[in-house]
Amino acid sequence: MHRTRPPLPGSTPRVLNRSPTYCDADAASTSNPLLPGFFVSASSPPSRVSPLPNAELLSLLDGTTPSRPIGNAALPCLRVRGLVNTGSMCFVNTVFQLLVNSPPLWNLFRQLGDLKGQRGTGCPESGGGATPLVDATIRLFDEFMNKEEEPPPTRRQPRQIAGGKPREGEEAKEPDVVDSFEPTYVCNAMKEKTQLKSLLDGQQQDAEEVFRLYLDALDEELLALLASMSGHNLATAAPGVEEREVSQSGLTAVVERDLTESVESPLMRIFGGKFRSTLRAPNQPDAVIIEDWRPLQLDIQHDSVHTIEDALARISHLQPVQLGPPSFGKASQQVLIEALPPVLVLHLKRFLYDVDEDGIVKVSKQVQFAPELQIPLEIMAPVSGKSAEPVHYKLYGVLYHHGESAGSGHYTVDVLHPNGYSGSWGAWLHIDDETVSTVRQEDVFGGDDNERVDDRCAYMLFYCRTAVAWTS
Repeated sequence: MHRTRPPLPGSTPRVLNRSPTYCDADAASTSNPLLPGFFVSASSPPSRVSPLPNAELLSLLDGTTPSRPIGNAALPCLRVRGLVNTGSMCFVNTVFQLLVNSPPLWNLFRQLGDLKGQRGTGCPESGGGATPLVDATIRLFDEFMNKEEEPPPTRRQPRQIAGGKPREGEEAKEPDVVDSFEPTYVCNAMKEKTQLKSLLDGQQQDAEEVFRLYLDALDEELLALLASMSGHNLATAAPGVEEREVSQSGLTAVVERDLTESVESPLMRIFGGKFRSTLRAPNQPDAVIIEDWRPLQLDIQHDSVHTIEDALARISHLQPVQLGPPSFGKASQQVLIEALPPVLVLHLKRFLYDVDEDGIVKVSKQVQFAPELQIPLEIMAPVSGKSAEPVHYKLYGVLYHHGESAGSGHYTVDVLHPNGYSGSWGAWLHIDDETVSTVRQEDVFGGDDNERVDDRCAYMLFYCRTAVAWTS
């Protein structure tokens, strides 16, 4: 078993994007969100890189010309590859596999690689470039590219790809060869980043924290590149926070804070959503705060939570807020989703501080999820002049934590791979570092009750937005 080290209670992760403190639906009270210190201030300006005049690259980074369609985006014919674990690196390997299998991110970095190739910069074998992590990520994605663009297999029966064990009653099949590799160059680039270097100390880390910090570091480099090309000093990937006061007459006064020359980062356009938090107090105008999130954190501890839909519904529950002495009156706060991203990542909050245990414990309850997800309209903020329409997502990745305690464990993933043979969406693969095997859909979703034969628990769920509801 590997050592797992979740974030300590009460500590502030060194991240640029974080979920607001008011998202815990079980809290009896929260601090006043309008007090100083609630906002996430913008980080210091990113380091400058050499100007690279390229109109197409500039439009790709600033969103003027979006990358290939992200709704229902399809991945190319990817190679099935495992990642070698050189020692307590499963938390990195699982994140890499899910990023590679994210269609909008794949499209973005393939286009970045093509444009960098047009400039003749290529992807360096080691560090030293102006954008080392971006270059290493481009190279990582290229490792999975099937250069021959071979068609996917036509067989439809479950098979063992590499290292998997046949199920009871099944005959052992000759395993196909999976060319596993060690992405040393990505780890070297990560060590150049302050927020990532400490995660590569040989101990097991929290995969969700790695996911957030990795995207933050990529955004820093991409925004620095954009700043060098546009000639403007842009804000980094820190989430924009906007405060509004709604008067009794319905007029809205907007006070901006640290939003000067801010630009939505390329990865926030893929993975980032927005909350609208409304604070209501007696004899006071409603105060509204808009804040970015990436990923969406879900409380699963409450007894009423049995499915992902249950956890999503608790986001919008009214929460009491103590703004002053009891004579001030009762105040409440409600959080709704203002905007949803093309790629929705749900983080199930399994590692929590337990007062009785005086430490971090793991919530091992199973939470049911399905191949498709429809976001409940009840948790969406109303849009003026527009009728509410359901938003649909298709599940393409599950990151699991194995183990009963928060102090040790192991990470694996299931991914819906495009080289599959069980329908237009591909087939599910289970990836445990360098070991890759096909699995049946019922193995991923566990039937009606998500029953598991092992100790794995879904920790992060990755969804791609679809234009219409998906049907089997």
